[in-house]
Amino acid sequence: MFDRQFTFQDSEPMRLDSALAALVHDVSLSKRRIRTAIDDGSVYVNKKRTRKAGLMLKGGEKLRLVMLDEALLAFEGEQLIWQQRDLYLIHKRSGQYAQEALHRSKGCIPDALAKHLNMHPRQAKLLRPVHRLDRDTSGLMLLCSDAKKLQHLQALWHSHVQKSYLALVSPAPEWDEQRMTFPIGKQKDRLGRFHVQAAGRACDTEAKVLERRGNIALLQLTPHTGRTHQLRVHLSHIGCPILGDRRYQGQRHQRLMLHAHTLRLNKPALPKTIEWIAETEENWQWPG
Repeated sequence: MFDRQFTFQDSEPMRLDSALAALVHDVSLSKRRIRTAIDDGSVYVNKKRTRKAGLMLKGGEKLRLVMLDEALLAFEGEQLIWQQRDLYLIHKRSGQYAQEALHRSKGCIPDALAKHLNMHPRQAKLLRPVHRLDRDTSGLMLLCSDAKKLQHLQALWHSHVQKSYLALVSPAPEWDEQRMTFPIGKQKDRLGRFHVQAAGRACDTEAKVLERRGNIALLQLTPHTGRTHQLRVHLSHIGCPILGDRRYQGQRHQRLMLHAHTLRLNKPALPKTIEWIAETEENWQWPG
């Protein structure tokens, strides 16, 4: 990811695209590429996103240019594994954004899926994830392009939907099964981390060891609540962080080793109960 911050200090007014082209002098970026970045929502002026390439800068403005890896964001047709009317189930890859990406609106899963399906712009605008996965988590994710159906599914999500995840953790826990009900606070710290707090929101996670290899264990995780970063926070809190989860003290690895493995929607979330399984990706590997 390219992420640079600048201060526009020229005494003469200048267009935003021209100013960025002049400031990014150590990287070969054409003015056309910079205009595309502005249109994608990748540019901030004084911490506010702008899509006006012709915005006139007068001096002293704080600029930020963030461009994400296009290869990382690429969506392939084989990722769409099931669809029914306005519902679409995909196998999200680690690194792909589940919803509008930080610093850009293009390149996230809804945008990429709409393009793949050649959706009409009105329908594409309605396409939203029914639930979300963290950027570096892979696995099953459901999207919907009908507002009423989306509302219906989200209202029943915690009562009529079961999910399970796979995770590699280190060090391996001493237990074989564990129920974690540690409450998690609502606010992130300055590093973007949530923490277990006595006054936090109720959380509930089941964990089961499926396999051990030395000091690493493969866990099956079943969340019974859906707090942001819940699985990552709970495992870090008990001293078994997920491999690759540097935010929560996990050991360095090629990716976050967290995968949304199964998804089951029961009636009346869908007219008929359906369950799916998504096998892990090629880059899901035990260390060593």
